[in-house]
Parts: sequence; C-alpha cells; structure tokens
Amino acid sequence: MFPDTTATIHTLDNGLKVILNPDSSAPVISTQVWVETGSIHEGQWLGAGISHLLEHMVFKGTESFSGEELSQVVQAAGGQWNAYTTFDRTVYYIDGPKESAETFLKAVTEMVFKPSFPENEFEKEKDVIRREIDMGLDDPDSRASRQLFATALANDGRAQPVIGHLELFNQITHADMVQYHQERYTTENAFLSISGDFEVNALLKVINDLVGSIPRSFTHHPVVSEEPPQLGRRIERSTFAVPASKLTLAWQAPSLSHPDAAPLELLSTILGGGRSSRLYQNLREEKGLCLHIASWAWLTKHATGLFSISAEVPHDQRETLKSAIHQEIQDLCHDSLEAELAKAKRMCLVSQFKTLTTASGRASDLASNWHEARNLNYTKDFISSVDAVTEADIRRVCQTYLLNTSRLTETSLDPLDSTETQSAESSQNSSKEIVSHTLSNGLQLHLCADPRLPMVSIQAAIRAGLTSETPENAGLSTLLSSLLTKGTDSRSGAEIATQLESIGATLGASSGNNTSALAASCLNQDLDTVLEIFADCFANPAFHQENISFEKKTQSTALLEQDEDPVSNAFKTVRNSLFCGEGYGINRLGTTQSLEAIDRLTLSAHHSLYYTAENTQIAIFGDIDPVETIKLAEKYLSQIKRGKPLTPPSQSCASAPEKINITLDKQQAVLAIAYPGASIHADDIHALDLIHAWCSDMAGPLFTKIREEMGLAYYCSATQFHGHDTGMFAFYLGTSPEQLALAQDALTQTISEIAQNGMDQITLDSVKNSWLASQALSNQSNAAMARLCAIDTVLGFSPLHHRQSGEKIKAVTLEQIKNAAAKYFGSQPAVTVTVQP
Repeated sequence: MFPDTTATIHTLDNGLKVILNPDSSAPVISTQVWVETGSIHEGQWLGAGISHLLEHMVFKGTESFSGEELSQVVQAAGGQWNAYTTFDRTVYYIDGPKESAETFLKAVTEMVFKPSFPENEFEKEKDVIRREIDMGLDDPDSRASRQLFATALANDGRAQPVIGHLELFNQITHADMVQYHQERYTTENAFLSISGDFEVNALLKVINDLVGSIPRSFTHHPVVSEEPPQLGRRIERSTFAVPASKLTLAWQAPSLSHPDAAPLELLSTILGGGRSSRLYQNLREEKGLCLHIASWAWLTKHATGLFSISAEVPHDQRETLKSAIHQEIQDLCHDSLEAELAKAKRMCLVSQFKTLTTASGRASDLASNWHEARNLNYTKDFISSVDAVTEADIRRVCQTYLLNTSRLTETSLDPLDSTETQSAESSQNSSKEIVSHTLSNGLQLHLCADPRLPMVSIQAAIRAGLTSETPENAGLSTLLSSLLTKGTDSRSGAEIATQLESIGATLGASSGNNTSALAASCLNQDLDTVLEIFADCFANPAFHQENISFEKKTQSTALLEQDEDPVSNAFKTVRNSLFCGEGYGINRLGTTQSLEAIDRLTLSAHHSLYYTAENTQIAIFGDIDPVETIKLAEKYLSQIKRGKPLTPPSQSCASAPEKINITLDKQQAVLAIAYPGASIHADDIHALDLIHAWCSDMAGPLFTKIREEMGLAYYCSATQFHGHDTGMFAFYLGTSPEQLALAQDALTQTISEIAQNGMDQITLDSVKNSWLASQALSNQSNAAMARLCAIDTVLGFSPLHHRQSGEKIKAVTLEQIKNAAAKYFGSQPAVTVTVQP
C-alpha cells in the first residue's frame, strides 16, 4: 500500500550526492542540505557545541552575500528557511515557490560550502548562544532530556548536549570553527535533498553550475564512541522547579538495521502510543496514577538506541507508577495482542503517509532514508517489515529488552520540595472546488475533494473560545475541549481511543481566542466510522465526574508550569492588562480558583449553548466524493441540535500605558510590549499582517538590528492575533538580565521608527513574496486548508475567504503600511511587561 519512491540520486564529479524528487502537485520546492556531522563528531571539541555554533555562523555571510543580504535575498524570493543541529547531522533548508529554486540553492549551498565567517560576528553570535544555553537550563523538558541521555548513554558522545557545556563552549576560537568546517563540511560528507515542482535535468544543471567546481577534499572522521552493553541498572534523580515529577524508564535497544527494530517500534505504539494505548488507558485514565504517559522507540543507524517510557506524575505517586508500569509490561507478554497489533500497524502506516503531504516532508523523509540506511526506499521497506511482525515477535522483544533489568535506566526530574536527596546510581488545494451544503439541522458543511492521497481531514469550528468565558469560569473552554473525546453517552473514552487508533485515525479538540475546534483525520475508507464517532463526541459528551476531576488536575498542573516559564508569564500578564482581565485578557488555562468552581453543570450548560449547528461550521477536505459525504454528514451530524449563532461580547482595551515588572528565579529576562490590534473585519488587516511578517522574520528590523547588529537578544520577534472587534500586536525578546535595559531601549526605538516610517518599497515587495510563499507552503495540507475554511466561515466570511488573501496582500500599498504602523504603534497606549530574576 505504501508507494515506491520516484526519487532519484545523482553523484556529481566532486562526490556530492543529490536526491531529486519532482512533484508538481503544488508550485513549491523544498531545498535541503544535510551535512553528516553533529555533536558526536566534534573530536577534540566534544561537548563544546561547535557544530551548533557553526550552524549559526553560516547565516552571517557567504562568498556572494553579507549576512543581511543573504536574509534579504531569501525573503524577497519567498523563502522560509532555517537550520538545526542534532547528534549526528546538521540540516539547512529553504522552502518556497518553485520559481525561486535557483535563488534558494545558491543561498543554501553557499552557506554550507562557502561561508565567509566574519570575525566581527563571532563573539556576538557566541553571546546569542550563551543566552540559548541559559534558556535550555531554564526549561524542564530540556533538562529532563539531558538527564536521560547523560545517564542512559553515559559512555557515548550523545551523553553531551548538542548545544554544548558553557565552560567548554567559551573556549572555542574562530580558528577552531574554521578548521572544523574544513574538516567536516566536504562534498563527500554532505548531500542535497530536493522535492517539489521542478524538471530534473534543468535543476541538475543549476546545481552543477553552483557547486560542481567545489573541489573534493579529505574528510576528517573523528573516533565516535558507542555505548557498550549496559551491565547494570542506572538511576539518576535531580530536582527542578516543576509541579510534578518527570519520570523516564529507558532500556538499551538495537539499531535500525536489527531485525527487532520493527517489532520494537510497534511495541512502543501498543504500550504507550496514543490515548487508546495500554499505559495511557490503564494507568492514566483508569487508575489516575499520572498526568501524562507515553512510550517511544529511538532507533537509529547507531549501534545503541533507546526504548523509553516517559511520564509526568505527582511526586508522591512516582514509585507506585513505576511498579504499575512494570506490571503492564509483564501482562503484555502473556495477553492476546491481535487487535492492538493491527491498530499499531495502521497507525504506523498513516503516520508515514502524512510525511508525504508536503514538499518539505518528502525531502526530509528521503534525506533521512539516505542518512540512516543509504536506501531511498527505506520507508517502504520498513513498512513492509512492520507488516510482517507477529504477536510472537512483540512478546519476544518485550521479554528480551524490557524484562531485562540490567538494561534499564531510570531518571526523574522531581519538584524542589521533594524530600529525596539528589542521587546517581551508575552501573495543492487552492484550485479545488469547495462545495457548501446546509444540513437539515442548519449546520453549514463545506467540502473539497483532493485525491492526491487516500486521506480525509474533518475540521469543526465553533464560535466560542475566550470571548465565551468570564473571569469566574476562566479555563472553561480548554477544559471542555479536553473532555469531548473522554466519553459520550454510548462510548467510554477508552472505546473512542481504541476505535480510532485501531484504524490509524485521530480526533482532538482545542480552544483559542475566537473559536473552539474539533478535528479528525483518517484514511478515506474509514470516513463513515470516523464521522460517526466525531458526531457522537461533538453532540453527546458525557462529562463523567471522574474525567472532569482528572482533567482539572492536569490543567492545574499545566497552569503551575506556565507560572515557571518567563515567556508565558510575560504574555499572560500583557493580555490581562491590555484587555482589563476580560475576554482576550483571560488565561486560557484559567486560574486555580476558576478551575475549582467549574463543575459538570457548568460544562453541560456551556456545551448546550455553544456546541450547536447554527453556531458551528464544518469543513471536510481530502479524498472524498462530495455527494456521498453529504449523505454521511446528514446521517451523523444532523443529531447536533440547531441552537442559534451567538454574537461575542464587545472587547475593550486599556486606555492608558502601563508598565509591569515581574520577578522569576530564572537565568533569562523577557520583555514584551503590546498594543491593541486589529479586528478581523478591519480594512487595514492585510497591511498589519505584512508588518507582522516583516517584524517576525530573520530579515526584519527587530532581528537584524537588536539581535544581529547589537547582539542584545537571543530571540526578538513579533506576534499578533485578530479578534472580533479588536486584537493584539506585540513585540517581544529574550535577553540576559544585564542587557535588559539596553534591549528595551533598542526595541522601543525600533518600534518608534516603524510607526514613523513604515517600510520602503523594496522591503514591501520582499515581505509580500515571503508571505505569499508561506501561504503556498500551507496550501499543501488538507488539514490546514479545512481548518482555515471552517474558522473563516464561522467568523462570517465566505468559504473562499482564505484563498482570496493572496490577492489582497499583493494589493497593499506603501501608504497603507505607513498608515497602519502609525495607527497601531504611533498613538495607542502600550502595555510593557518585563520578567527577570
């Protein structure tokens, strides 16, 4: 069922390999360069993070471009670009319109093979990374991940953090970096992976012209240590500012080439891959022992991998949960697994299908196949191996790996007030027709057929969200969303999860500023089953008291974690002040007091009022027959009661400037400056969207001035949302406490310059290209397009509204940009929030 790849691989005379995957389904292209070097290859600099530093520095300029010119050229061509470094690779990518392929390739190949490494940027960029190191040390998930790898792979290069240890990082010199680049960034240690709308021979000529003259050179391959077989159980505990323990149990596992790789992957899904899995249902839902639990198999080309079970658990239940996990593992070895195995295989297949929906996903999948297995068809081969796995295989690998306590590593990040002492024990949709139809109950349905892949996305948007709440019931929409799939009048939450995951389908709910949502995806052959469950969850949630209590506890824990995060604190405070604690000023997680006050009656009343046919719009996009889908929708969705469309209350904003200072015991400082934003119906909304795109881009005025030129911040960007009658536009940055005052002055000055001057014509054209390219990339996904259609229509726009945005963006003038900047940032009161130690 999984298709053979049509990609081809070509080798240039200098040894550089190029993977090409032409696909004309959308007018976009993804250009990626994978350098097979990461933190484990750093040799004499192991643990210093030199690979990650090098990744940052190539953005500072190349043979043909300065750093500023590089970002401007990519943005003007509509490129969406970034890079990342892992243990064993560094990847650079630019996605955007197909017409810009040559521009993207010139930029990304020069960054990799011909960087200029300006010395005047070196120390400034090191300062930026120092702030990033601090941020990682502040983040509990990052700390828990470091703890696991340093313990389970203690003798392996992967025990060291990719970003490096600060004291080692500080010792790296500019000459070290240049030497490392020469030794590792060679034509035989890198390859290109390109997917999208292009002609193979023409693109090959472009690539050869750009990089064919780069000489083949020696590649220095440092000795990479591999973790030896574990000879005894390892335990590592530490404390951190977390409300609940982050527990991980991990066992050594083999590489991807081992025959047990496919059974282990399926075992991880059966044990803890989704809400219908054994661990989630038995330990979270039934016994309430943890707030979250999941399992995963991390298997790569390296000899030693990990099979892990991670959980978030109240500290006083940690040991009980551990015992229960071990019991579940023992039980699995003796139980019938026929249905669970079939479900896991389907989930694996659907997950792989989803990677093929975008050019970026296809390029990444092919590159990963080559990197891990030197086999472009490895994904299909692995799916075939998965399909051949039997129940006996699952039991065998469970007994071989998970019942072997000598392979077990246990780590936990525990709350600061836990009584234990720290210890360590080591041993293209845009051209498709949208059909709209009104069901008998008044529900508006919008359908779009797209047969590219045998998948369907269902998206419901409900006119609710924060504007449907009050300070007294804050967090209600989020809580209700978490309960929609936890049981109906005829199904338990476990039955819902099992039915869906048995066929590889998904169903989830969420809540935002203006709307709440219920979304599902499935293979087209399962639409009847999934739509029936979707309708049941939407119309008939049971709101069982035990589920209410548990989800309130989970939401309360998330609230406590939010309080420990500097950025979340800043924006929670900004919004509360800007909107006077009402509507958009309400924290979506609520407060401790408001959550305590919400009961079953409150939830039922809110559901009855808002989750109605007249207050909802549903979009179904994908491989469907619209006529047959309308029949199915009438059969299942007509049970939703009619109700009436609800008008949100008006939203007022602060009438005077306000400055708020918050202290939080972290190593970083955060600054946010927020202004009242635009209504969704405002005439200048598209001009404001372009200003937002400019200010949040790497080529924009915030990033280039405050981060690049002045070196005052690790990140510096903008964010906005549009509301029913107002919204929010905010500027923010993260910096060191010592530089906060300077950074604040710089950000305030930059905002003032934007308000006074807007932007010039060259910049406007460039930002438009970038915005339009981003839209083209988004148009690849049926789920994204269905979501936009559902939200637009529930807010009063036409089903084609999201498709018309591009033309409106193209029509924005310089005068409109200047007027919008002056209107929103020039005279309106701002709320300024700082968070610092």
